[in-house]
Amino acid sequence: MWSDDSAALRDTLTYLAALGHRSVARVAGLPELIHTQLRDRAQREISAELGLDEPVVIHTDYSGEEGAHATRRLVSATARPTAVIYDNDIMAVAGLSVAQEMGLDVPADLSLVAWDDSQPSRVVRPALTALSRDIPAYGTHAARTLLAMVDDGSAPGIQDATARLVPRGSTAPPR
Repeated sequence: MWSDDSAALRDTLTYLAALGHRSVARVAGLPELIHTQLRDRAQREISAELGLDEPVVIHTDYSGEEGAHATRRLVSATARPTAVIYDNDIMAVAGLSVAQEMGLDVPADLSLVAWDDSQPSRVVRPALTALSRDIPAYGTHAARTLLAMVDDGSAPGIQDATARLVPRGSTAPPR
């Protein structure tokens, strides 16, 4: 099971660049995971193509606690990014809390984008801009693939739909 995360990042970075962002960081997942490595490479390449700053990427364990810690590091830096992309929505919700705790206005001071579009992404204020996909359909495809592997020992690779960007209240042009 895979989806074109590079295309999703291209849409997101193009959107953020169109808003005027030049410094876009990412709070990423575990660096040994293939999809994290693909996202890392895609972000570097796409940022360079768009004329954005070299991205700062902080790898975490996907937890809210680590997402909060990474956000504190980013917003406390001398060269603070104007936008942050999170590799999951739990870290993004934690990042929003940290930004607000540190007196930053989201999205005026810091734009946030969550990968995944669960209910918490929609109920926090401001609601998080998110990369959304049909999670039940993705789970169904994964289960069918697993069952095929159990039945005959092999299964074809399946490319799922690319996550689509859903802009909400957590992104805006930087000040």
